[in-house]
Amino acid sequence: MTKETILIRSILGPTRRDIFPMACAVEIVKKLLFCRKIPLDDIRMTKDIYPAVAQQTKKSCQAVARQIERTGNLCWESMDEGQKMQYIGKAIKDIQGPRDMIFYLAFYSYFHKPYYEILENPPWSFCVNKVYIV
Repeated sequence: MTKETILIRSILGPTRRDIFPMACAVEIVKKLLFCRKIPLDDIRMTKDIYPAVAQQTKKSCQAVARQIERTGNLCWESMDEGQKMQYIGKAIKDIQGPRDMIFYLAFYSYFHKPYYEILENPPWSFCVNKVYIV
């Protein structure tokens, strides 16, 4: 099991749902952000993430997009306030879409700290919204 799969399972608990596409998406975003140094705003779900996940899972981009969206929404619905603080770092009311959940989990998987904590206290420089944080 990958680190991303364990992370998603820690949120959802035991489930029969196929979380592999979501775990792949989190891993791909992690590589794009922290290995290839691509800014958050330049990463596109339909261009960068869904095709790569579809290739790994041998499914269509549409099927992958639906499955990732459902799993992202299920992760959000399954989180209590403590988990939101643990993984996101802020008590937010709602996510705008599965993209947000993928980025929150990618940051947590890479840094082992919540997204908003990393934005406030970056451990080293990285690019967010085309602004390099040092």
